Amino acid sequence: MTGSSRFSRWLPWLTLAVLAAGVFALRWPTFGFRVWNVDEAIHAAVARSLLDGGVLYRDAVDQRTPLSYYAVAALFKIAGANNVWAMHALAAALIAATMSGLFLLGRRWRGPGTGLWAALLFAVCSTALFYPGDAYALNTEWFVAAFTAWAALAFARGADATAGALLGLAFLSKQPALLDLGAPLAVLAYGALRGPLRWTRVAALLAGFAAPVALTLLYFAAHGALADLRFYAWDYNLRYYGPEVGTADRFLSAGKPFQLLGVHYPLVLAAAVLAAGVALFRVVQRRPEPGEEADHPAFVYLLAWGATSLAGAAAGGRGYEHYYIQFLPAFCLAAALGLDALPGWAQARRNPMYWRSLALLVLALVLVQLGRGVVRSRAEAQQPADPSVRVAAYIREHSRADDRIFVWGYHPDIYLFADRRPASRFVYASFLSGLIPWTNIAPDRDTRYAVVPGARETLLRELAANPPAFIVDCSAGPNRFWQKYPLETFPALLDFVRARYQLAEPGQFVPQGFRLFALRPDGAPAAPAPAAWLPPEALAKLAIRLVGPPVQPTRAVAPHGADFIQTGGRAEYFAHAPSELAYPLPAGTTALRGGFGIRAAAYAADNPAPTDGAEFIVRWRSGSDDRILLRRLLRPRDEAADRGVQAFRVEFPAGAGGELVLIIDPGPAGNAASDWTFWTDLLLETAR
Repeated sequence: MTGSSRFSRWLPWLTLAVLAAGVFALRWPTFGFRVWNVDEAIHAAVARSLLDGGVLYRDAVDQRTPLSYYAVAALFKIAGANNVWAMHALAAALIAATMSGLFLLGRRWRGPGTGLWAALLFAVCSTALFYPGDAYALNTEWFVAAFTAWAALAFARGADATAGALLGLAFLSKQPALLDLGAPLAVLAYGALRGPLRWTRVAALLAGFAAPVALTLLYFAAHGALADLRFYAWDYNLRYYGPEVGTADRFLSAGKPFQLLGVHYPLVLAAAVLAAGVALFRVVQRRPEPGEEADHPAFVYLLAWGATSLAGAAAGGRGYEHYYIQFLPAFCLAAALGLDALPGWAQARRNPMYWRSLALLVLALVLVQLGRGVVRSRAEAQQPADPSVRVAAYIREHSRADDRIFVWGYHPDIYLFADRRPASRFVYASFLSGLIPWTNIAPDRDTRYAVVPGARETLLRELAANPPAFIVDCSAGPNRFWQKYPLETFPALLDFVRARYQLAEPGQFVPQGFRLFALRPDGAPAAPAPAAWLPPEALAKLAIRLVGPPVQPTRAVAPHGADFIQTGGRAEYFAHAPSELAYPLPAGTTALRGGFGIRAAAYAADNPAPTDGAEFIVRWRSGSDDRILLRRLLRPRDEAADRGVQAFRVEFPAGAGGELVLIIDPGPAGNAASDWTFWTDLLLETAR
C-alpha cells in the first residue's frame, strides 16, 4: 500500500478526531460553569444520595428512568462529588461518541463522505442549535442519542442482540426512547414483505432490549424499591405529568426542531428533507431499479428512526429544546446523505460543469452557516444567573460538610452550590406541592390534585428523624413559580419549622427571594407563638421610636420575613408583602410619620419577575372603632412617581390610645413576586 493510499485511508479518521477535539475545544470554556439548567442540579443532588448508599426512587426521587443518575453517581465517585466540570466533560464525551457512531454508520451506508458530514452536522448542531442552557448541560438526551446511534450501527452490522441492548440502555436513560425500538422492528417488518419473517432476528433484538431492563428491575426489586420505580418512572408520568399537555400541543411541538433549523441552518434542513423524500420514494416504489433494493433496509431504518425519535421528543408536548437532542442523530444522518449525494447528482446532469459549480456553492454556503453557528454559540455561552448562589454560600459557610439541608421549592441548585446533601428523598418539592413544570403555574390554579399521595407525610417523617441544619423556603420570590407555595400552604411543615427553626438574615435573603431557616442552636423546640409568626427576638427589632421607650409590636404576621436594618441613612423596617405589624398605642400619642416604598431591585429592568405593585395601609382601631388612616397603592414599574420613599403623616383620634396596624398587601392581583416592601423612619408623635 502506497503512502498516498494509506493517508487516504486514515484521512476520514483524522478528520473525525479533529471534529471531536473541536467539540471539546468549543465547550471547554464552559466546563467550569456552576450549572446550566435545573436538570443538572437534580442529577447532582440525586447522585449525592446514591453515593451515600441510597437507591433511586426510594431515597432520592425523580421521574425519569435511572441510567443517567447512576452514571453521574459513578462519575462523582471517580472525579469527586458535585464536580460539574466532569459533568460537562461527560456531555462532550457523549457527543463525541455519538459523532463516531454516525460516522461509522454513514460510512457503511454510503461512504466516508456521508459519515463525515453526519459527524460534522452533529458536532455543530449539538452545540450551536439549541438554547445554551440546553445545549451545554448534561441532559439525559445525550445518553439517548449516543445509545441509539450505536444501536443503529450494530443493527446495520447484523448484531441484533447488541442493538437491542443499546436501545434498552437508551430507554433506561429516558422513557420516550422506547419508541426508537420501532426503527429496527420496522426494518424486520419490511423484510417480511419481501420474504419470510426472520423470527430469530426479532427474538435476538427483543432479548437484547429486555436484558438491561430486566437486570434493572432485579436491582430495584432486591433493594425493595420496585414499587417506587414503577410509580415515579412510569405511573407518575402517565397520571400527573403527561395529562397536563393535550394531544394538539404534542403534535405542534414536533415542529420545534424544524423551526430552529429553518432559522439557523436552512440549507441543512433542505438537504435532510430532500434526502428523506428520496428515501421514502425509493422504499414505496413498486419496481425499484436493479441494485436499489439493497439500500431499502437502510432507508427504512432512517425514516423510522427519524419518526420515532421525533415522536419521542414531542411526547412531552412542552417544546423544551433539549428534548430534541433525541431527534438530532437521525436528522443529521439524513442531511448528510443529501449533502454527500449532491456532487454525484450534479455530475450526472447534462451540463455537469454548471451543476457541479452550483453544488459546490451550496456546500460552501452550508459550511458558512455552520461556521456562523459556531461563532454565535461561543458568544451566547454565558453563565445563566441563579439567585440561589448567595443563600447557598451562606449555608456552606455556616454548616459542616456532613450537615444536610432541605429546600422547599424547585431549586435543587442549592444542594449543589452549598455542597450539602439533601435531608429528604425529595430533592425538589413539586411532588409535595403539585407543581407540574411548567404547566399549572397560574397563580390562581389549585395544584393539590397533583400532590403525590403520602409524600407530605413521608417528608415530615424524614425531617423529624434527621432535622436538617437549614431549611430554605423559595416562595419569597419568583423562583421557578414557587411564590404560590408559601409554607402556609403546608401547615404541618410550617409547624415543624416554627417549632425548631429560627429565621436567619431575612433582610439579606428575603429580597433575593428566599427565607432561610436555621436549626435552633440547642435543638430545643421553641415555645409556641399562636398570634405571631415572627419570634420574640424578631419582634423586638421592629420597635417604633417614640419620645420615651420604643413601642414594641404585639404581633407580626410576615410569611416572607421581616427585619430592621439601617440602610442609606434610613431606619428601614423591611416587611415583604403580605405583612402585618401591630403596635399598642400609648395614651397621648397623636400621630405617626415616616415613609414607605418598594426596593428598586423589585422593579428593575433585569428582574425576570418584577413586582406588579403593593398596597400600604395604616389602620387604627380601639374597641368598636376601626379606621383606615392611609391607603396607598404603589406601582413603581409603571408609575415613576411611585418610586423611592413615599413620605406620610397620619393623625390618631385625640387621646384614644388603641392599636396601630401597619399592613402591606401584595396588590390587586394578589401576586407577591418581588414585593420587597418596607416602612422607614417611623416615629410616633405625642402631645407632650
